[in-house]
Amino acid sequence: MIFLSLILDTLLSKQHRVQSRHGIEAEKVREMITLNYLVRRQEAVSVSEFSSYWLDRHALGGLEVFPELGVRKYFKCETIHEDPVNHAVQEMYGTATDSYDFVDQMVIKDLDDFKNGLEEEHIREKLIALHNESSSYVDFRRSDYWFSVDVPQIFGRQPVLASPDNGIAKIFYVPRRFDQLSLQEAQLQWNSCHGALARQFAEVLPYEKYIQGHRMESNVVRLLKSIFDEEFENIDSIIGQAEAWLDRAVVPALVGPEIEYMMSMLLNDIDLFVDASSSHIFATKEHVILNRQVTTEPVPCLFNVD
Repeated sequence: MIFLSLILDTLLSKQHRVQSRHGIEAEKVREMITLNYLVRRQEAVSVSEFSSYWLDRHALGGLEVFPELGVRKYFKCETIHEDPVNHAVQEMYGTATDSYDFVDQMVIKDLDDFKNGLEEEHIREKLIALHNESSSYVDFRRSDYWFSVDVPQIFGRQPVLASPDNGIAKIFYVPRRFDQLSLQEAQLQWNSCHGALARQFAEVLPYEKYIQGHRMESNVVRLLKSIFDEEFENIDSIIGQAEAWLDRAVVPALVGPEIEYMMSMLLNDIDLFVDASSSHIFATKEHVILNRQVTTEPVPCLFNVD
């Protein structure tokens, strides 16, 4: 732990930024700011009812307001609760099974535009109207917003999408750090150690792409949530979300000593900084609502987007 703290102090003192041999292109990916909205439905609402509402009326309402906030990409990732892959990853990682029902991801071109937009009365009215309409569907106390920046770990040149009509599943892992670790310490272990370990097994892992979305502290998110005058989940121990695109066709072939050795190393490493029993992993399908080109400037400092 002392060694980890020394590394962290060095990175902070130098305002270290993750680099890649792919240079500028990788930096653009690294610095995208994403607003994540992890949503659970109310118990009285069925999975099909919620899906129908969330992909139709809520998506249309989002399209009326989010572009005014500088949102360039808007994806809705729907949990496939009964899919065998969903059950398999939860059993493998030993996580809680009360998964989120959707993850809405909104990529922002300019955080200042987003912040300034929240000050505009007509935009606030649209956001409040959309929020209030969803109140009969969403369990807000078990849902939450946070900003994240992408830290690519396994990243090919070709785009990959877990669309409803193909065999790809997008896996989300929402890890909660142990209480004795700070957000910065847990994220450093996640990127520098766990990420490196995963890349070591890149040829064996069934991932088309693997990204760590590192949660960023932000007054802008607090401002957004205050507009709704609602109590959200607000779990500070969540360090972000891992996102992995998995080809389900290769899952049955993931057997044998090499696979067991790999998973043992990965799970043992996770146990160093993540409380798996309170964390969540789940498989999703992506629905593209808005998809425009994004080129962003670097965030001003580590761990905070303000």
